[in-house]
Amino acid sequence: MSEQYYLDPECSSVTDAEAILGGDEANHFVRVMRGKVGDTIRLFDGKGLRFYGIVETIRKMEIGVRILEMDPTTTESPIRLTIASALPKGDRQKFLIEKLTELGVARFVPLRCERSVAKADEVVRNRLRRQVIEASKQSLRTVLMEIGNEMSFAELADFSGQRFLPHPVFDTEIGQTTFPDDLTENALVAVGPQGGFTPTETATALGYGFTPIDLGPRFLRTETACFVVASLLLRPRGGPNRN
Repeated sequence: MSEQYYLDPECSSVTDAEAILGGDEANHFVRVMRGKVGDTIRLFDGKGLRFYGIVETIRKMEIGVRILEMDPTTTESPIRLTIASALPKGDRQKFLIEKLTELGVARFVPLRCERSVAKADEVVRNRLRRQVIEASKQSLRTVLMEIGNEMSFAELADFSGQRFLPHPVFDTEIGQTTFPDDLTENALVAVGPQGGFTPTETATALGYGFTPIDLGPRFLRTETACFVVASLLLRPRGGPNRN
C-alpha cells in the first residue's frame, strides 16, 4: 500500500468512521491504479492526519471508504521553515517545489525581485499547489506545504522569527555567518534569483533584520540554494523520530 491519496476538502470529506474520496484522486485510484472494492487505502487530509481504510463503494468520481485507523503521527520538523525565493523558469519550478515539499519546508513564498525571471500569478500558484500535493503523496507527508502570494522584502517585514539571507562571500563582504546550531524557532530564508540580489535589495533585507548567511564560495542556482538551506535547517535533531 505505497499510494497515498489526498482528501481535498473541495470534493472529499472524512469523519471518524468513513471518508468520501472525490475528484482527481478518486479518478486516479480507479483509472490509473485499477483500484476496486475491498482494497485497503491510505488517505491524508493535508493538515497532519493520515487514515487507513477499506474501499466499500465506487461510484462515478467518488469512493466510499470505511475508516479502520486514524494516525496522528507527524513527520513535521519542530522548526517551521518559510523559504521566500524568486521563481526559476519552466520545469525547474516543479523540481523546486517537489524537493522542498519532500524536505519538510512549511511554507514557500514567491519572492519578487528586481532580477526575477518568472512571475507568480494565481495560475502559477495553483500549479505549484498541485505539485505540492503530488510530492506529499509520494513522500508520505501528511501536511501540505503552503504556497503563499508573491511578496517583496517589505511585505515580509511582519514575519515572526529569525530571518536569513544567503549571500555569496565573493560578491561582497557584508559579515556573512553560518546558520545557528541551536535554532528552535520559526525561520524565514530569502533566496535570490539567477542573477542574485541587487545591492539595493541586499541593503533592504539587512535593514529588515535579515542575517547574511554563507553557503560557500560557489554561486548556486536558486533551487540549489533552497535545497541546501532546507537540508541544513531541517536536519534531524534530538533523535530518530524528529525530522
